This record gives sequence, structure tokens and C-alpha cells, in this order.
Amino acid sequence: MKKRIPKVICDVLLLVTALFCVLPFVYMILMSLKSTLNAYDFSFSLSDVTFQHYVKIFTTGHFFRYFMNSVIVALGGVALALLCSSLAGYSFAKLKFKGNDKIFLFLMMTMIVPSEVIIVPLYLIIRGFGWINTFKALILPLPTAFGVFIMRQAILGVPKELIESAKIDGAGDVKILWKVILPLVKSSMLTLAIFTFVGAWNNFLWPLVSTTQSEMRTLPIAVSSMKTAYDTDMGLVMAGAAVTFLPPFIFYLILQSKFQEGITMSGMKG
Repeated sequence: MKKRIPKVICDVLLLVTALFCVLPFVYMILMSLKSTLNAYDFSFSLSDVTFQHYVKIFTTGHFFRYFMNSVIVALGGVALALLCSSLAGYSFAKLKFKGNDKIFLFLMMTMIVPSEVIIVPLYLIIRGFGWINTFKALILPLPTAFGVFIMRQAILGVPKELIESAKIDGAGDVKILWKVILPLVKSSMLTLAIFTFVGAWNNFLWPLVSTTQSEMRTLPIAVSSMKTAYDTDMGLVMAGAAVTFLPPFIFYLILQSKFQEGITMSGMKG
């Protein structure tokens, strides 16, 4: 009986914590479905529910263009991150070349550097190539050392015997990676896809710096501008926030079954 009391207390604390975490999202959704000018005019009543805010944000201004820009950047970033991280992870995990460990260590040290520190040199590089206001500027910086780390750790767990057998059959490194290794590390690839998609979707500073034309802006910038342009219409602002929140949330729900497995695989071997 005494052991059950602490367990009940822990369960209650976890439940209360979960409610506090969920409440802001409930507030956002309910406020987006109501026509209100006051941020404190909140109730759980569904009598005055309306979808006019969602219709308005997609039919006026450039909001739909912002939405499509975010979709293109996020999906393009996922594809590029998976390609680069898989190739680099395979190289560091299975290929033996001079300075392998030292290069990988240097690459991991770049994770310590905050992304804000490289904004200025990255902007100068992008401007030098003439990529301002292009998807190249928004997508190419998205692959990170973190993705290489995840894929390397996952690929280290692939038995060497499989790779040696493929080489005996005449397969090259590219075919081994595509036909043998990647099917075995799908969970880690999905984990990397989730991290990259959410990061690219929610990125605010870099799209703000690398774009000057409104047609190339992304959703976080759109929501930020709505707070000033529609500071009296909280329902409209909350509708924009809900549209920004839902795609990465849905993306995570679709891939969540493999998320934990991928995290586990990425730490199998050092």
C-alpha cells in the first residue's frame, strides 16, 4: 500500500504536467475558430465556432505562397539531409581512409558552434553566389553534422559480413549503400527526416536574412508579420499559428512509430 501512494502521486504529477503542455495548443485551436479581438476572451464553448479565419489567411495576401515555400523548403531539406548524411555516414562508418576519425571529430565539434554565429559568413557566401531570394539559399544550409552523426552510428551497427558478401558479388560502394545498408537503417533515416523537417519548417532567422522579397518568405515570417498587421484580430493570428504548427505535428505522427527505434539505433555503437 505504501509503495502505491508514491506511484499515484507521480501519475498525478505527470497528468498535471501533460495538461499544462497541451493547454496552449488547445487555446490556440479554440481561439483560431472564434472571432475575437481580445486575447483573454477564452472559453471552451463551441457555440460561436467559425472557419472564416482559415479562409481569410489562404485567400488574402501571400499566405498560401508562404505555406508552399515552407513545404518546398522542408521537403527539399529532408531529401538533401538524407542524401548527404547517408553518404557521409557510410564513409565515416565503413570506409577506411587517412584521417577518418580526426575529420569526424572535427565535424562533431561544429555542433558546439551556435547556428547564429555562422549567419554572417553564410550570408556573404550566398550573396557571392547570387542566391539571395532563391530556394538554393533556403535549402542548401539545412544538412548538419547531427545528421551525419545519426547515420554513422546507425550504419556502424550493420554487420561487416553483409558488406563483404555484397563486394564478393561485385557490388560497388554506391550499390552497397543503396541496396544493403539503407534498408537496414530506415528507422534512423526517418528520425533524421523528422528532425530536419521540423527544424526547416520552424526556421525563422535564416529565411529572414536570406530573403528580401515577400514571395520567397516562409510561414514563421508570415505569422510574425501577422502579429503586427493584425494585432487586434487574435483569431486570425491564432489561425496562422495553427496552420504553422499542424504540418510538422502531422509529419511526426505519421513517422512516430519508427522514431524511438531510430534514436536507439543511432546510439548502438561509438
